[in-house]
Amino acid sequence: MPPFRSGRDIPLRVFSESYYPNLTKLYRALGVKYQAADYSFSCRAGYHLHAYFRYVNIFLKGMALPVPMCLGAQGMISCLRLAYQFAHFVKHAPRYMDEDPACADMSLGTFLETHKYSKEFAFLLLYPMLSVVCTCSYKAVDAYPAEIIIDYFANKYGLSGAQCRAYEGTQDVVRRLTSSVSRVVTSATITHVEAGGTACILEWKDHTGTLHKEEYDEVVLAMQANASLQVLRTHVVSQLEALASFKYEKKRVVLHTDASLMPPRSRDWSPLNIVVEPTADAASVTVWMNAIDTSLRQELSAPVFQTWNPTVEPEKQTVICDYAFERPVVTTSSASAMRVLKETQGRGHVWFVGAYCRYTMPLLENGVKSAYELATAMGIDIADVEFDEHKQGTSSYNATLLGLMGVLASVGALYYSCA
Repeated sequence: MPPFRSGRDIPLRVFSESYYPNLTKLYRALGVKYQAADYSFSCRAGYHLHAYFRYVNIFLKGMALPVPMCLGAQGMISCLRLAYQFAHFVKHAPRYMDEDPACADMSLGTFLETHKYSKEFAFLLLYPMLSVVCTCSYKAVDAYPAEIIIDYFANKYGLSGAQCRAYEGTQDVVRRLTSSVSRVVTSATITHVEAGGTACILEWKDHTGTLHKEEYDEVVLAMQANASLQVLRTHVVSQLEALASFKYEKKRVVLHTDASLMPPRSRDWSPLNIVVEPTADAASVTVWMNAIDTSLRQELSAPVFQTWNPTVEPEKQTVICDYAFERPVVTTSSASAMRVLKETQGRGHVWFVGAYCRYTMPLLENGVKSAYELATAMGIDIADVEFDEHKQGTSSYNATLLGLMGVLASVGALYYSCA
C-alpha cells in the first residue's frame, strides 16, 4: 500500500474544468472533492541529461498560465524556439484546418509535414507531450487524426484553466456513483453476453468460480472494445467487426521512491518530468507526487514518484507497485467503427459505453459524454448533470491565452530566426 491516504489512483488521474465540463458538472453533483493540480513539466533527452525545455504554471483565479523557463544561456534559444513553435501551432493550426478541407482526413504527422512544422518541434516537444497525455507510442501519436489533436490543444476547451485532481481518488467517485444502486457485484468475471430478440443473457462467475446465468432487459458494456469483443455473442456482425477494429497499446506504470529517475539537477525537477530517449518507442514520464497539489504535499513525508513507461527501471527495493495498462489509440479510420456502433446501439438489447466510442481524445470526458449519449437514447433525463455546450461561449481565459500565445509567437520569432 502506498505511504499516503489520498491519490492512490495509478496512473494519477487529472482533469481540467474547461476540457472536461461534463465530468466536472457530474463531480459537483456527486459532491466529489477536487482541487487544482500542477501539471507543468520538463523535457530531457535522456535520464542522465539536463532539461532542454521546462515551464512553470502561474495560478491565478482558477487559471494556470504557462511560463517557459530558460534553462541557462545555452538552453535559452532552444527553449524559446520550442515555445514559439508550440505557440504558433496553437494559434494557427485551427485556421489551417478551416481553410483546407483536406486537413480533416490528415493524420497529425501528415498535417505537421504539410504545414512545414519542424521535426525538432514534433519530436522534442509535441510528440512527447501527446505520448504522455494519450499514454501511447510515438507511432500512434503520428497516426492520430490531426483534427482531434488540434481541438484538444487549440479550440474551445483545450488550454482553458488548470488541471485538477479528485483528491479522494477514484474509489470515492465510484462509491458516490453507485450509492443508489440496489445491487453491486464485484470480483466477478463475465464469460459471455448473448444478445437476444426479447432480452439479453448474461453469464458470469463469482469470486468462488460459481457460474451464474441471468436474463436482463438491457445490457450496457461499459468496458474496453477488445474486452467487449471477447464476451459478446451476437448476430450483428458489423458490431463485432467494429469492436475488432479498435487498437490498444499496453504500457506500465510504476509507483516508487527512486529519485534517480528524476533530472540530475534539482532545479530541473518539475511535477512531470518527461524523458525523450532517441531509441525508445514512446516517451517516459516520472510524476513527482509531492509537487502535484497541497493534499499530496501534506500527506507525503518523503518523495514518491509514478513513472509511466520506464526506460530505466527504478531500484527494486524502492518499488511500491507495478501495473500494466491498456489504452485505446485513435486513427483517421476510427470514425467509421464509431459510427457503426452508434448506428447499432441497442441491437439485441446490448449497448456500448466508453472513451473509445467517440471521435475525440479518449479521456475521462469522452467516457462521460458516451454514457450521456446512451442515457439519452434510452429516454433518461440527464439535464441536471449534462453540460450545455450551446450556451457556453469561448472562455475569456482561452481568448486571453491565445492572445498571449500570439505575443509569444511574435517575440519568439526573433529567437527562432537567429538560432
